[in-house]
Amino acid sequence: MKTANNCRRVVLAGGDGCRVLYCEECNVAEVEVGALSLRLEEHAFNSLAEMIQEAAARLAIYSANKSHSQFTTSIKNVH
Repeated sequence: MKTANNCRRVVLAGGDGCRVLYCEECNVAEVEVGALSLRLEEHAFNSLAEMIQEAAARLAIYSANKSHSQFTTSIKNVH
């Protein structure tokens, strides 16, 4: 991997404070969140992206089930 000064990075997504950059020469994606910067080889970045997508889907299901459970409980308390 080259040093950050030699890389020609392109912004793939995001904006100030949270973004993903990519260096084609290094095949490295850089995920920036605030002051945190995580440099990942392309295959590792893709694995992380898949894991985050799976987690987001599971969180949506979890939240929906929790909301449904709370709604059902409140209905049972109605006379």
